[in-house]
Amino acid sequence: MAAVLDMTETLDTRVARLESDVAHIHSVVSDIKIDLRQLRTEFSALRDTTEAGFKTASAEMQQEFKAVRAEIASSNARTAEEFKAVRSEMQQEFKAVRSEMQQEFKAVRSEMQQEFKAVRGEMQLGFAAGRTDLADLRREIHRRDWAFASVVITLFVALLGAMAQGFGWLH
Repeated sequence: MAAVLDMTETLDTRVARLESDVAHIHSVVSDIKIDLRQLRTEFSALRDTTEAGFKTASAEMQQEFKAVRAEIASSNARTAEEFKAVRSEMQQEFKAVRSEMQQEFKAVRSEMQQEFKAVRGEMQLGFAAGRTDLADLRREIHRRDWAFASVVITLFVALLGAMAQGFGWLH
């Protein structure tokens, strides 16, 4: 401000100083423009590098995601195959156990039928033997009855004979 109030300076000096200041300002503006261009170039390069990096990272991540998805799908397929294998194995074991149980039931049923047939046969033999014994007993009783009857008849005839001689019925 002291320079503005200083009137002792000549107009030419002032104009020369202003021209010098304007030249200096032009130089500074040119430097700013150059710096701005450089900054734009650097920013553009940084943006391109960043975009390329993002694109590369994005592509890598997509590849990783694809790999993870493929691994998950493979794992799911393996798991499904393992479940199928376990299911098939369990079904086979169940069928084997069921078959064994059916065979055991058939064997027990066959044994029980044979036992019942044996008991029935023994009972029939026992009944037949009992019938035979009963028939033999009836025959024995019948034979004894006839023997007794014949003894009684013989005694009766002998008694009649003795009575006939004693009473003189027979001469």
